Amino acid sequence: MLGKYIKINNELMPNPIKFEFSLNPQENIFYSEAGTELSNIVRLDRPSFSATFNCSDRLKDKLLGLCKTASVKVKIDNGAEMSGRLRLGGSINLVENSENVGGTQGLWEVPVTFEGE
Repeated sequence: MLGKYIKINNELMPNPIKFEFSLNPQENIFYSEAGTELSNIVRLDRPSFSATFNCSDRLKDKLLGLCKTASVKVKIDNGAEMSGRLRLGGSINLVENSENVGGTQGLWEVPVTFEGE
C-alpha cells in the first residue's frame, strides 16, 4: 500500500499490507422520559486505524512490545502526531515458506489496532 508512511514512537514502519483509518465520534447517548435521544458529545473526530504489517521476527517483537505500552505516538504521512493505545488486533501468522528467509526466523503478518486519545 503506497503512500501510508507510519511512524510509531518516531520509528518508521514498513507500509502495511492492509490499512483502514477512521475518525469516530465519541459520545454518550441518553434517553429522556419522553423517549427522545439526548447526546453528550465528548469528541467528534477520534482517530483510529487497523493495520496489518508483513515483518521480520525483529520487527514483530518490536511491535508486540509497543502493543504492551500504555501509550504511543503515531504519525501518518505528514499529518499531526497523535497519542493513543496500540494493541494487537488479532492472530499473528507465519507467512508460508518464510522460514527459509535468511537472517530471520520467518516472516510474520502482525495485525495491530490504534485508538487515539
